Amino acid sequence: LVRARPPPLHSGSVSARSWRERSAAMGKKAAEKKEEPKPKVAEAVDEGPLDEETAKDLAQYDLLPRITPFLDRHFVINMLNDARICGIYKAEDVTRAVLDVCYETLLPHDDVLGWVEEMYTNISEPVPAKWEEHKETLLESFQESEDKVMPLLKILEEEKKVEKIQGFKSRAEMCDEFEIGPDVVEELPRYAKKLFDAGKYDVSLKLLKYYMNMPQAGTAFFVIQHLGSGELEGERFASEEDADKAYKRYEGELRAEQGKQEKGAADASKAVLLTDNDFGERSFFGRNRDRILDMRVWWEKEQARKQAVDEAGDRQLIWGSLAAAILWGSSDACDEAVTETAKMIVKMDEHLENSKAPKREVLLHRTWLLHWTLFAIFRLDNTEAKVLDFFLSEKSLSIISLSCPHLFRYVGACLILHKRLKHIVKDTVWIIHHEAVSYSDPITRFLLALYTEMDYDEAQGELQRCEQVCKADYFLKPHWQEFQENARLHIFESYCRIHQCINIQMIAEKLNMEAEEAELWIVKLIQNAKLDARIDSEKSRVVMTKAPPNVYQQVIEKTKNLAFRSTMLVSNLEKS
Repeated sequence: LVRARPPPLHSGSVSARSWRERSAAMGKKAAEKKEEPKPKVAEAVDEGPLDEETAKDLAQYDLLPRITPFLDRHFVINMLNDARICGIYKAEDVTRAVLDVCYETLLPHDDVLGWVEEMYTNISEPVPAKWEEHKETLLESFQESEDKVMPLLKILEEEKKVEKIQGFKSRAEMCDEFEIGPDVVEELPRYAKKLFDAGKYDVSLKLLKYYMNMPQAGTAFFVIQHLGSGELEGERFASEEDADKAYKRYEGELRAEQGKQEKGAADASKAVLLTDNDFGERSFFGRNRDRILDMRVWWEKEQARKQAVDEAGDRQLIWGSLAAAILWGSSDACDEAVTETAKMIVKMDEHLENSKAPKREVLLHRTWLLHWTLFAIFRLDNTEAKVLDFFLSEKSLSIISLSCPHLFRYVGACLILHKRLKHIVKDTVWIIHHEAVSYSDPITRFLLALYTEMDYDEAQGELQRCEQVCKADYFLKPHWQEFQENARLHIFESYCRIHQCINIQMIAEKLNMEAEEAELWIVKLIQNAKLDARIDSEKSRVVMTKAPPNVYQQVIEKTKNLAFRSTMLVSNLEKS
């Protein structure tokens, strides 16, 4: 893809050398892999600008303003760059938007000012001074983060130590073994984010995977009990060492305060140091019943708060990994990136399924996930079956109906582009039909005309308009030829179900093809075993072979609603 981002780091910079060393040491295949052609999806991006009249026609089908609010800035840069090339928007406005997004997102490299100067030259404006200051600030921040996390990066370079990490029971044990501080471990995802912002998506993904496989950080409590009132105050620390320091500090303050009071003062307070393990022992509460009041209630509330914080942190890690995998797969033709993308989509789906967050928040996250899934389906080389199954599941279609009906365009496109989805076409088109009030475009109307109204003339007209939709759509543009071929096949198969003899001239008109072209197309279908028919050249017609009834399919159709009918029958019997 053509990326609106600075070129790679200059080979002489310290940061560039460190990145290459880290990438090579961790055995990244992409770092050693020789350059390969870009994925097929990239071929359709550089089609050249459109004329003004065509751009206006395509603008009515543009979904960019609806989709971008649900995307990461790095995704938006690619989409804005594509919009600038094809000419749907004014090039000057798009260039300004790209510069704004890059300023907030991408880490300036040593030669970024040359790239920025070129962008501002395109809009006839001087380069603002803020870019130089911004570059220096971010490079300094990156260098500090890299220096801090360097001891851990060296550990991750050794396979034996990486295998050993999974055997530790706690993060404190891991830090003691490798002689690094907990703050170094916590810096790793922040360093991965800086690599991500600089376009090193493969290395960023690798580091995030390492972090997610590390043991969770243990925690300790520093609890203060006010003996006079029985009230409890508490604070959670990342380690027992930090909690112990706070405990000793407060103990000293208590002694100094009690020294000024009379002995045995009723309102004296007491400090207690606890860990999660203490709360796991039932005997602990028996031994300390007299001096610790309502500790269990306090701990349960604290655990709920910690669970919410940990869940949000885990969710951020999955989002970061998913974004890195998608962008890695978009920039490099890499099967590993496709696999990681599918894995992270499923992982995020499972995470949201088990989330304790409010339903409104979960709905928002699922809406974001559905938009990100578009990249995995339409912009990567391959699409794994589980990604399509997730996108077209009943739950996903319900969310699309509730919060983002414009995604029904891509639901319809999936039904046409992926032939293995024939078994769900009927039910999915029924859903699209009921949501036609919320959203409608030539792709959805094509499916409705073909499968609901059986209007082949209308389907032919909508297919012609689908070309405009695909040309204006960032995701569908690379797939127009395949879309057109499969759409014609859908029309032909539907027509063949209700006709045994089909005039070639008539079907050519339905498919928007010449008669000779249509005849050749049908011959290829027969040769590829996609059509059980023969051509009668004398009468210029196609004669369909009548297929025997499928017994198994008949049984499935007859028993599909058996459970529902049985329930209704029992209900009616009870009423009578």
